[in-house]
Amino acid sequence: MSKLRRRKFLGMATASLATVGGCSLFAEPNRLRISGLAGAIPSKLVGEFEKAESKPTELKSFKNYAELWNTIKETKTEENRDNPDLIGIADGWLDQAIAQNLIQSFSLAQISQQIPQWQQLPEIFRTSVIRNQRVWGIPFRWGATAIAYRSDKVEKPITKWQDLWRPELKGKITLPNNQREVIGIVLKKLGHSYQTADLNKISELRSELKSLHQQVKTYTNQYYLQTLLTADSWVAVGWTIDLLRIQQLYPDLQVVLPQEGSALWTDIWTVTRETKNLTSAFAWQNFFLQPAIAAKISALTNVASTISALDLLPQSIKENAVKFPSAAILAKCEPLLPLPVSTVNQYQKIWENLI
Repeated sequence: MSKLRRRKFLGMATASLATVGGCSLFAEPNRLRISGLAGAIPSKLVGEFEKAESKPTELKSFKNYAELWNTIKETKTEENRDNPDLIGIADGWLDQAIAQNLIQSFSLAQISQQIPQWQQLPEIFRTSVIRNQRVWGIPFRWGATAIAYRSDKVEKPITKWQDLWRPELKGKITLPNNQREVIGIVLKKLGHSYQTADLNKISELRSELKSLHQQVKTYTNQYYLQTLLTADSWVAVGWTIDLLRIQQLYPDLQVVLPQEGSALWTDIWTVTRETKNLTSAFAWQNFFLQPAIAAKISALTNVASTISALDLLPQSIKENAVKFPSAAILAKCEPLLPLPVSTVNQYQKIWENLI
């Protein structure tokens, strides 16, 4: 499983949610039709949108991206009955959606006019969805790659990527089975960007990566929580949406965003090329960037809205340093943007020689 399929979600459901399966994806063609992962938004917010915009909405939820992707391609019809107006995707799927001609883009001027809250998005999120001066979606929530560790096993707190090289952690670490994430850990430890174009210019990269590899118990994207809970590993690198959820059940589990900065991911509302409800699609995208709605996303889920709305949040939530990291740490975080083919080849070669 790659980073593109990194997260599982819980419970996006409303009274108007279509039944999975059957001969038709959407039952009501005249409604605003949305396909996305289960749990992408609190279900109560769908009702708030319908009330605020007087627009009936029909959602179709999917357990994972593979199911969502396959269904969208299979149900693409000329009659437009089964085509969604909006698709909720992770940033790692954005360029694939563009390449497969599933979504449409808009000029910066059009987005600013139709989605007033666009200008309130932090620049780091705006730039992540822009390709060639065209906007391909609206990021509405975000998380990061983080470190989780068993405080009942690890005596000294872990606060940075560099700590993963500590001798007492040898054979006790679980890392993602993902070359971009693992090599990225070394890049951040050495003070470089995830977007470094020429890895060959970093002389110590391979030796540091080899040293980290010797610390690793296993590489997995799917079972890293299990390795922690069974104490098969004491430390795991994973994604905040999973780690913050499981931390609520296991108080010995500590979750930290490394001081050197980390990789950011976003979930994005994208507009399909077949939509007949463009005005309502824009309204939906803008709705989830409104401060009052953004605050509910941050308060009711294990991720944060791309609009912070801190003044509307309870103190206990605002104090979560993983959900809302300090300005100093956040400034060192980056989205994983597309890399040149030459750089991708370098990643592949280094990874093949490591694993």
